[in-house]
This record gives sequence, structure tokens and C-alpha cells, in this order.
Amino acid sequence: MYKWFEKYFAFSRRELNGICLLSVFLLMLWLIPRIYALRDNNDGSDLSAQIADIDHFLATVDARRSAVGNKKPVSIPETPMVEVEYFRFDPNGLAVVDWKRLGLSDRQIRMIKNYEAKGGQFRKKEDFKKIYAINEADYARLAAYIDIEEIHAPSPATPGRSSDRDGNAVVEREERSTLFLDLNTADSLELQFLPGIGPVFASRIVRFRDLLGGFHNISQLMDVYGFDSLRFDGVKTQVYVDTGKVKKIAVNSADYDHLRSHPFISHKLANAIVQYRKQHGPYQSLTDLLDIVIMDKRIFRKIVPYLTVSND
Repeated sequence: MYKWFEKYFAFSRRELNGICLLSVFLLMLWLIPRIYALRDNNDGSDLSAQIADIDHFLATVDARRSAVGNKKPVSIPETPMVEVEYFRFDPNGLAVVDWKRLGLSDRQIRMIKNYEAKGGQFRKKEDFKKIYAINEADYARLAAYIDIEEIHAPSPATPGRSSDRDGNAVVEREERSTLFLDLNTADSLELQFLPGIGPVFASRIVRFRDLLGGFHNISQLMDVYGFDSLRFDGVKTQVYVDTGKVKKIAVNSADYDHLRSHPFISHKLANAIVQYRKQHGPYQSLTDLLDIVIMDKRIFRKIVPYLTVSND
């Protein structure tokens, strides 16, 4: 009997140590909740004192509310309005302090100065309300005082041009208003004579013209990077295009690379034009291009001025 008990219920020293540790751990788990329960019961003995403190606090709040209710409301002084001073003025180059005298905000003045910095000019009083920050009310109250200085013709010795301190050519206002340039022949210096066109836009126009092979319509200026409708409206009456100077691509002999170099012809369309020509022979007319699967009428109208079936 002893041997049987020893076989199934005897423990080694290591196992006894483990049992002791486990027993201590279980005892702690049993004691901890009861210790916290005793602590909570001890705190309950002071409940009446806590209730008294809460009643005292509520009474203090009621007293403060009644005191505030008996006070007269404090009047907040109104911010004084900025006094506007009206006088006749030329908006071209007007000083910031004078714009403030006219009652314009810092934001409005900043936009006017940015417009001037980009080469913008006010030629007539209606141009003033084209500034985005100028609303109808501001224009209505200031229109009667706008007095744009008369532009004098340039001296005969230097017709329409002068030089700044860096030696760069500067066009006079009179010449800007009488220019009529061919977009397909004007160089970057001549393009700078147009209103709102500085060196950056002049070089962009020339680069884009070279990639196209020439402009066939003045509206293509809107395809120049950064060119907006306001700038276009300022130059559209002073430019034209001679379509006879447009360089055309012969679709019956041009390879993929030549076609792809045009900004209006994607690499997929260039490949399709070449493959269609290989399968069906030379194009008899430009309308044959409409038989290409990926060619639609919008793309066709855009590229057809730059294509020809002739190899001349």
C-alpha cells in the first residue's frame, strides 16, 4: 500500500518547491480583494463628512451666481472704424500708405502690388475692378476718384524703348498699346513688349512654339504653361498668327520618333499612325486618320493643322 501511494502521490524536492510557490500565489489572490473591500468600508465611515463638504460647495456656487446676476453688464467699447480719406489717384504705382488712406485692406493692397509686379497695368478705370480682391462696393466708392495719368508718346530718339539700370530693354506704355506681333516670328525680346509678358513667359512661348512648329491660332497661348485667361485677355488684341509659317509633319514619311516629338501627339497615337500606314499603305488624305481606332474628332482637330500627306 505504501509503495502504491509513494508511486502516485510522492513528490520530488523541486515539485514541492513549485507547490509551495503556487500556494503562496493563490493565497495572495484570495487576500487582495478582501483587503481592498476592508479599505472601502473604512472610507465609508467618512461619508457624512464628504456630504457636508459637497453641500458647502453647492452653497458657495449659488452665492456666486446671485452676486453675478446683480452686477450690471459691462459694455464693450466698439472698435473705431478706420477713417477713409478720398482723393483723386492713379492706381498705377500708388504707394501702400495711400491705398490704406482709401480704406483698402492689407490683403487687397498685396494683390494689387502682386499684379503690378507681374507687369500688370491699369489703362482705364474699369481695369481696377478686374483685381480679384476688389469687390463691387469698393469699386463703386472709388471709381469717381480714379484718374489714370495720360500716357505720353516715346521720344523720337528712342521710339518706344528705354533701358533700366541693368541695361534690359523696357517698353514704354504707348508702344505696348499699339503693338501687333506675329506669334510665329516674334522673338522673346519682342514678346516682352506685350502687357503682362515678362522674360519667363516670353521664353515659354518661344519654346512651346518651337515644339509645335508654330501657332495656328492665338488661343493656343492658353496651352503655354502658367498662361491664364487674364493674361490672355491683355494680349489677344495685340497678336496674330501667320499660319503660312507653321511647320507640318508628312504623315506618309514621318517615323515614330518624329511624330512623338510633337506635344499634341501621344506615343500611343504616334505608334498607331505608323502601324496603320504599314497595314493600309500611304494615307490618301488627312481624313483617313479618323479610321484609326484611338483617334477621335477632338484630337484630330487639334493635330490636323500640323500634318500633311504631301512629302514636299
